[in-house]
Amino acid sequence: MSWIQDNKGPAAVLGLTGAGVIGLGVMLFNAWSGASAAQEEFDMVNVSLSRLKSTPLAPTNDNLAKKQQIVQAYETAVGKLSLVLYKLQPEDKPTSNTEFQAKLKSRIAEIKKLGGGKLPAEFNLAFDQYTSELPKSDQVAAELSSYLDAVEEIVKLVLKSGAQSLIMLERSPLTAEKGESEKPRVSSSKSKGKGAIAKPAAAQTVNITERKQVRLAVRADQAAIQTLLSALASPSEMPFFTVAKLVRIENESQIGPARLPQGGATSGATEPAVGNESAPPAATSGEAEAKPGLAPAAPDSQVVLGREYLRAFLEIDLVKFLNPQTAAAAQR
Repeated sequence: MSWIQDNKGPAAVLGLTGAGVIGLGVMLFNAWSGASAAQEEFDMVNVSLSRLKSTPLAPTNDNLAKKQQIVQAYETAVGKLSLVLYKLQPEDKPTSNTEFQAKLKSRIAEIKKLGGGKLPAEFNLAFDQYTSELPKSDQVAAELSSYLDAVEEIVKLVLKSGAQSLIMLERSPLTAEKGESEKPRVSSSKSKGKGAIAKPAAAQTVNITERKQVRLAVRADQAAIQTLLSALASPSEMPFFTVAKLVRIENESQIGPARLPQGGATSGATEPAVGNESAPPAATSGEAEAKPGLAPAAPDSQVVLGREYLRAFLEIDLVKFLNPQTAAAAQR
């Protein structure tokens, strides 16, 4: 008789176990095959979707209408935002050229009185030429007046921050201040050759902002620079829209402290001379402090970082928001 006939119970258990293992293996193989097929299908769909996203839109009327609708909605949202920002900024007030010059001189005197010795010797709020000459017109004077207000606010923030000194202050000129030679030249419309192909005219963009740049250099510690940058971004302290475009900071002392000599940690007390028993004993620390004229004890440590002053160079953009309705009408 065989072993299976003699051991029917264990043989039945082993048979069922083997059948279960084979069935589980078949199920795992089918699941792995299905997962591989699903992954391949997902990759194919993902590649097709990426290709569709990068493909240009078909030039159909339906696509053109949808794109124009999206662009119009975007322009409307930008126009509303720019109109709100335009109303939040300080308003330009009409100013004559003589009024501007008088205003400039009075503001220079006020700032010099407020700054004390923290300002350069020749300091005219970066409007040096208008202390002796008038602007070209009243319209230019009105633009310069608001420009002067913004520069003055920046200088006041520098003084309030606790900076040690204002080293340099410069500003970019207005478009109306520039000479005729700096205006862009208009290219000729004549064709250069018979085979020349005229390029399509570029679409006109509506400018809703006007940027002016103020450059300054200050000498201050780290806390003062942080206070200045925070104040420039605070609408409660800076009424004009400013953007710190560039901030470059360097340590004023480029060389580290000198190494202490050996024995620098010893006290400044004098020792009796060798062979001179009549010399007075060494003075204690209390006596050394009490007696005037004695040299103080040599320091046993030096501060390496944290007390040096910094030189900071800042390029600040003054952003002026234009009336979107006026700007759009001027571009037409």
